[in-house]
Parts: sequence; C-alpha cells; structure tokens
Amino acid sequence: MASPAHIAALAGRTGPWPFAGAFTGTLCDDGPTGLAWAGRVTSGADLSLAWRASRLLEHPLARPGLPRADRRRALAIAWARLDGVQRELLGPNAGDGVSVLLIAWDAEGVALSGIGLEALYASDANGELAPWLAPAHPLFGLPGLTTARPMALTVDAAPSTLIAVAHGDEHDLAGVSLHTALQRSGVRR
Repeated sequence: MASPAHIAALAGRTGPWPFAGAFTGTLCDDGPTGLAWAGRVTSGADLSLAWRASRLLEHPLARPGLPRADRRRALAIAWARLDGVQRELLGPNAGDGVSVLLIAWDAEGVALSGIGLEALYASDANGELAPWLAPAHPLFGLPGLTTARPMALTVDAAPSTLIAVAHGDEHDLAGVSLHTALQRSGVRR
C-alpha cells in the first residue's frame, strides 16, 4: 500500500476520554485515488458503546478495495457505505452525534465532505495551524447522519493534513504546531 497523499484528523474532545468513539483511516494504493477519514460518535458516558459504534462506522469505510473512481464518486461511495450502517446500533442518539471528515483525491484534485464539523485547520509555512476554511463555510454544520447527502468542496489542491474540530468542541488550534495538533487528535507519526 502506498503512503496516503492526505491525512484526515479530528481533534480529541476535552475531558478524561478525548478519543472515545473516534475512528480514523485511509485507503490508498499505487494509483492516484485515495480516501481518508476521521470521525467520532458520541455515546454519553458509555465507553463500550462508543467503541462499538465507532467500529460500526469505520468498518464500511475501511472495506477492502479502494473505490476506483474520481474524487467525487469516491465521496459518494463513502457516504453510501455509511448510509448502510444501522442507526439503532449507534446508541441512544441513533447517529445524531456523529461527526465525520472525508477527504478524497485523484489525479485532478481533492474533494472534502463532512458532517458535524465546526472548524478545519491546516499548517502554514511555519508548521503552525491556521484556519483553512472560513467559520461560516457550508461544509460545517450540526452532527448527525442524515438521509440527505452532505455537500462536498472540490479544489485543485489541498494541504496534505487537515485537522477538523467537531461541532460543540472548544478548540482553537490557531498557532498550535502541526505535531502537537496531531497528538491531540490521536495521530502518531
């Protein structure tokens, strides 16, 4: 498997269990197409339920075989895979507390989509994080899996690492080093 061209990360929440319900991963091969994701499902104080729910969301995304398609089609396939998750198995919120960042890329560019996101950061030339999208960008919104397909942003190029903040989390990552932010997101490189 080739190294991913992009990394998706979601900042851990404050509190004793910052990564409860978190899931992250990447699908890529030697071709130009890839998919990266980071997300979290909230389940109150039940850590066992949070772990099971996060696995239910991660498994369809990590299913073997990269979607052999362009970046827009790869996002559509990823959302279709998440649509197949039985909401009642995600806990009492039935998927209402899910936050996800999806990044798909191909030879032509990058497409991003998400739910339950409040901010998106990338590192600047000095290796410090700065907001990558304006706070009122349509990519941001309330958490929760819906029957409506989330919007996508397509660009010719995007930073290799994007770190999202879930809706309702109190994180200001501006000025934080990329290394520190990745640690706060549970990413070890």
